[in-house]
Amino acid sequence: DFYDGTADDPAEVDAVDNTFDHQYTEVKAGTTVSFRNDGHNEHDIVPVLKGSFDGVKTEDFEPGTETKITFDKPGDYPYYCSLHGTATKGMNGAIRVVK
Repeated sequence: DFYDGTADDPAEVDAVDNTFDHQYTEVKAGTTVSFRNDGHNEHDIVPVLKGSFDGVKTEDFEPGTETKITFDKPGDYPYYCSLHGTATKGMNGAIRVVK
């Protein structure tokens, strides 16, 4: 699902069991995105484009935890959970940063 987070700072993306809620999020440049693990499973966040942003390791994204990442430059930042998906299937999503 799509989330217009252009008016929010921080914008929120929740990992709920084996999906990201919101799968596609749009934010303005300079916005912080709060990734929260609200599910029962461990997850990680792996950028599809290596080096586009710092991912989140499994031990840092256990149930009940939150990680904040600031996206400063316009562009698309796809990501996935390597435990429950791939870059194109399963548990994946993207952040679109606009000016």
